[in-house]
Amino acid sequence: MAGLAPDAAHFFKFLFVLVLYTFAMTLFNFLLACTFRNGGIAILLSALFNLFIMTFAGFFVHLADIPQALRWLQWFSLLKYCLEALAVNEVGSGLQIVDTLQGVPVNVSAQLIMNLLFGFGENNYYRDILVLFAFIAGFGLALIGIVWLRVRERR
Repeated sequence: MAGLAPDAAHFFKFLFVLVLYTFAMTLFNFLLACTFRNGGIAILLSALFNLFIMTFAGFFVHLADIPQALRWLQWFSLLKYCLEALAVNEVGSGLQIVDTLQGVPVNVSAQLIMNLLFGFGENNYYRDILVLFAFIAGFGLALIGIVWLRVRERR
């Protein structure tokens, strides 16, 4: 109905990206909870981090419209990699935009829209998966380090 890829392979790739993103954000929130004694501070910082990653993901604000001095912050946005992987997964199946505008038939490849509107690369699916794994590994190691430093028994 929506024109998305109907086969199982694209669905499981979609599900895999969502699970990776959820796992990375869960580890980050665990890291905040272990770092700060006050839970309110951890929740506040988690909300601020979510606002940051939504701003620099390229969905609400085009990455080219972000000032040059702040554009490097996009590389720390987990959501950027998640959205790009999801878009490449769906658009890579040959998604076409078919419409009629004022009586003129329009048939446009969704890859063109993905590149122009959002700035996502066509072949970045596996790169995005590796970056999400790197965030998971980094947050996991940091969490283990914080737990080891803060929770160990002191005599």
